[in-house]
Amino acid sequence: MQTIKLYEILSSYNRYWTTGDIDAGIKRDILSSCLGQLNSKEVVVLKGVRRCGKSTLMAQVIRELLARNVQPTSILRVNLEEPLFSSEYSVELLEQIYRTYRERVQPEGKCWLFMDEVQNVPGWESWVRGRSETEDIKFFVTGSSSQMLSREIGTKLTGRHMSFEVFPLSFREFMRFGNLEVKTELDYTTRKAVVRKLFTDYLKYGGFPEVVLRASTDDKELLLKNYFEDILYRDIVTRYEIRDVSNLRNLAVYLLTNVAKLTSITKLKKNFTISQDKTENYVSAIMESYLLFQLQMFSYSLKSTMRAGFKPYTIDTGLRNRIAFAFSEDLGWLVENVVFCHLKRQHEEIYYHTNDGDTDFVVKEGMKITKRIQVWYDDVSVTSVPDRELVCFNKPLKGHESAESILVTNDYEDIIDTACGRVQCIPVVKYLMGFGFKIPGRYVI
Repeated sequence: MQTIKLYEILSSYNRYWTTGDIDAGIKRDILSSCLGQLNSKEVVVLKGVRRCGKSTLMAQVIRELLARNVQPTSILRVNLEEPLFSSEYSVELLEQIYRTYRERVQPEGKCWLFMDEVQNVPGWESWVRGRSETEDIKFFVTGSSSQMLSREIGTKLTGRHMSFEVFPLSFREFMRFGNLEVKTELDYTTRKAVVRKLFTDYLKYGGFPEVVLRASTDDKELLLKNYFEDILYRDIVTRYEIRDVSNLRNLAVYLLTNVAKLTSITKLKKNFTISQDKTENYVSAIMESYLLFQLQMFSYSLKSTMRAGFKPYTIDTGLRNRIAFAFSEDLGWLVENVVFCHLKRQHEEIYYHTNDGDTDFVVKEGMKITKRIQVWYDDVSVTSVPDRELVCFNKPLKGHESAESILVTNDYEDIIDTACGRVQCIPVVKYLMGFGFKIPGRYVI
């Protein structure tokens, strides 16, 4: 690519070189963690589904650098999904971009280099490692493929990176985008009706930032449809060179429609009459795109875990509702999905468990199960917890007897004493906001 053309492209992405300011949107909660890495030598990797806000998060980091009086021209941002780059994806392109920047903008001194959708460039990790070892450069990179980035980073950047998973908006962030801040339980009590209405919207349309900011229902649904198509074709079909697009699409729609419901590769293979290998590859590709997650059963036996199958959960309920065309009748499953994503943001190891009654989620930290969580989302008029929702708490997990027992509800709040200890019943909106059940003198969360 001609140097003058490349310089024009870079200038269009880095207007703050002349203005000294950048539009970075509404603050994301994960920003503080990213800012904590500003002075480290590690490459910061932001991974997550397409359109979840990774680019905006990088802009927020840039805004903070500018606020700290970092020279604007010492910051370079590059979008590697720029159409004019598509025919030239290579390490040579990265080198040409960097060389043009150094020659025309910032000849010397420390550089802050932000690269969006870096997985498009084969061998990017070797170039980043080489430059970071020989020059004073702080790298921030984003990508939309979980396993691809993990493989690359694991082999080439071991011990030299810090990774963060970026999700669509949490419920707290969703409220912030709606100009509602609920900082205390008193705030929640006084604004309860508004908060619960927002939660219904959150379940229906999800947390993709641009979708949340659109006022029109038609605009929201069109964006969600486009997001699904982009993920399917750009992040799965093209990347993995899949030819049987029809079966891939049907499989993705089926998994989205059946979130939180137990399935297995064997069952999926029979449903779609495709081979075992193809089913496994398609499911793996769907998961790697961050469209869905697999929740495995907790067991000390790998064979038992694999035999038990998995539960699919979507990255965003709005995306799921747009594709599955179902909402009201699936409220319980959708709430369970939202709770899963909430836990996924906070914990590395989450499982479901079968122990004389299924437990929706168990959280493992280190060698211990620390939480057992069941989701019961019935009508607010129902004030008696069905026995079936408490069965899983009637028997302790052997070796993990101290694990907290939590029942996430619609609007029911109480503490239930069982033979194996207390079960904390907490409304889902309070749980998502971090407010626990109030016991005199302390909160339980």
